[in-house]
Amino acid sequence: MPDDIAPIPQYDFLTLGETLLRISPPGMQRLDQARLMEVGIGGSELNVACVLARLGRRTAWVSRLPEGPLGRIVEGEARRHGVDTHFVRWIADARLGLMFFEPGPAPRNARVIYDRKNSAASGMGFEDAPWDALIAHSARVHLSGITPALGPSCRALVARVAQLAATAGKPVSYDLNYRATLQEPAEARAMLATIAPHTELFIVAERDAQGVLGFEAAAEPLAEAVAARYGMPLVALTRPPGSEPGDLLLARGQLHYAPRYPVEIVDRIGAGDSFVAGLIHGLLDNDPELGVRLGSYAAGIALATPGDINHFAPEDLAAFHADLTGKLLR
Repeated sequence: MPDDIAPIPQYDFLTLGETLLRISPPGMQRLDQARLMEVGIGGSELNVACVLARLGRRTAWVSRLPEGPLGRIVEGEARRHGVDTHFVRWIADARLGLMFFEPGPAPRNARVIYDRKNSAASGMGFEDAPWDALIAHSARVHLSGITPALGPSCRALVARVAQLAATAGKPVSYDLNYRATLQEPAEARAMLATIAPHTELFIVAERDAQGVLGFEAAAEPLAEAVAARYGMPLVALTRPPGSEPGDLLLARGQLHYAPRYPVEIVDRIGAGDSFVAGLIHGLLDNDPELGVRLGSYAAGIALATPGDINHFAPEDLAAFHADLTGKLLR
């Protein structure tokens, strides 16, 4: 795509990745029980962009979508939340990846079944967008470990975008986002080693830092060990429900702790992306304490809301600042 096709606006947040059509049984039915399905969309990087757009940030998402109605569903939803999709590349005779999600109220397990092989987005490459110009016009660049797991061209793209952003002096965030159905731990570690020198903020679940990256520590010592091994200034660690402390951010040697919000879980998918969005919102204002607090709150709202995309609203932000949650407002 030529760099001079149109003036590029200024963005607070630039990201890239695959978004899937999400197919779920209504209510709490199981997949093999349901005869009707509900349709939504979901993709980690776009989920983050949507929440930030709803927080008033100017966001852009780059991907490939198939020409036709399925691609238009994804683009229309992204635009509805305020995300700029101008740099999406449309591919003829291509397919959209699918995600079948089955909710799992206890004692059942929630589960996701992917059907995304050979999707349009799995062929993303550097030629899809004017990356130098996009990066120059963006305050922050966000990447996810899911994208390089989609195939060789995606892996090369993520590595090159990270390097270009770092060279341009733009902060890069990288969410490990490990998916055992897409890659082996060794592949995730190798990609992280490539990305780490260019990364300002690294987000990782404690279970993945231990099970995938091989750390033995937990909580604060784990965040410190991750930062020491990979040399990243900011490490955000998401921790299991009920753990004390909860989620935390190690920012240039200083620890910031996320508060715990009581949550009635409606949908488990997308909460981590909402945490990332709240965190980046704070970092855009150079306020890591705000970021980790808002991230925790946004994640709670996501858990209490059906669907991958968090419909975080101005009234939610007002309630956060007023420390007013879980009430009946009339």
